[in-house]
Amino acid sequence: MFVPTTHPNEEYALLARRKGFIRISIKHQVPIVPIYVFGGTKMFHRLSLPNIFEYLSKWLKLSLCIFYGRYGLPIPFKQKLLYIMGHPLFPPLISDGVDEQSESFQKQVDEFHKIFCHEIVQLFERHKQYYGWEHKDLCII
Repeated sequence: MFVPTTHPNEEYALLARRKGFIRISIKHQVPIVPIYVFGGTKMFHRLSLPNIFEYLSKWLKLSLCIFYGRYGLPIPFKQKLLYIMGHPLFPPLISDGVDEQSESFQKQVDEFHKIFCHEIVQLFERHKQYYGWEHKDLCII
């Protein structure tokens, strides 16, 4: 939600605590296609704000940031984008009558989420040289 300190050789994907789409995928037996967009983080710049905004963002569960693009407006900078799509990931089968609150369902969600995050990182690693980002790493936070 709020990444206060970033490193120029790292890209960040805010996925570590986002599991709702995984729950829906398992519940409805819909595959998920991992996609990564190279260059998306270069479309806008963000102003550094005091650390109090990090705490306020966490408390509100809302990202508070000031971003800008061309001419200081919310118009994105011109940036070449490279979209990479992985193979569909099929969710594990669940037994009829399994409650979403059950421990076994939560375990399946955690395992499938781990597979999804791993696949996103693998997509990034396999294709980063085509965008000229050989020096960058993807961090799941």
